[in-house]
Amino acid sequence: MLPRKTQRMTSYSACAEDYCEPWRTALGVLLVAGIYLVGVSGLGWAAIQIAERIQLGAGYAMVFELATYSTKRAVMIALFSVVLALPALWLVLRFLHHRSLRSLIAPTGRIHWRNYTRALAFVAVFGLVTSLPVLVGSAFTQQLTLMQWLPWVAPALILIFLQTATEELFFRGYLMQQLAARFQSRWIWWVLPALLFGALHYNTVTYGENTWIVVASATLAGLVFGDITARSGDLSIALGLHFANNLTSVLIIGVPGQLSSLSLYLHKINIRDVDVMRMELLSSMGVMLAIYFIYLLVLRARR
Repeated sequence: MLPRKTQRMTSYSACAEDYCEPWRTALGVLLVAGIYLVGVSGLGWAAIQIAERIQLGAGYAMVFELATYSTKRAVMIALFSVVLALPALWLVLRFLHHRSLRSLIAPTGRIHWRNYTRALAFVAVFGLVTSLPVLVGSAFTQQLTLMQWLPWVAPALILIFLQTATEELFFRGYLMQQLAARFQSRWIWWVLPALLFGALHYNTVTYGENTWIVVASATLAGLVFGDITARSGDLSIALGLHFANNLTSVLIIGVPGQLSSLSLYLHKINIRDVDVMRMELLSSMGVMLAIYFIYLLVLRARR
């Protein structure tokens, strides 16, 4: 059943009601995107200049690294670059909507850490069980030794937490709240942010003919996270789910070409292979839907 605008969703979006005009929300999105792009461009330029000063020609090597995420350093920079949207979002909320960044989390302004950790643990356990066929198969190899991997774990965890929080605060926080405060239709406040979230995963250079199924998979994730946020009335569960998903794919089992340089293990598949990737992504989407329906069953059992 599609999510309706329940009392919890109404309470969650109430903080946006005073400044929810469509022009204001559209301007907010443009400002966040603009400030973010300026920040990312500045970060990339600074990284290249610093590398060039350290060693002649290293700046050109850095361009290749950042374009392909072929090193651990490049993956860390990529994760950090997403976090640059967070101060932009804070500025937009503060001066355009006259409310706090914390208002995007919940009516209380606080993360419900029990729900967050439960969501994280559930995805971790469920993901491990569903990954067993890969773990025991030939399409799986250890990429890094523990000594190579462990020094990167703590900083990567911090950046993954901030990166996933930034994305959730914008898509399921800012966009859903602003649209739900103005419109009753679920097709606007639920589907539109998910479509935008999916569209940002459009990358024909990386995925080739598989681009649209990657977009579809990301859109489905956006719909699931959005529905869970609407039903729970806060962002905590979606934050935990998103963190667990990215933690697994970035640090534990990576796919070559997808920010995999920090992954302890690699799932050896070609992300441009249509048949293989279609099967992988359909399987991933099936797991996501299974997690979602289990959540709905638990929610119904608690009523």
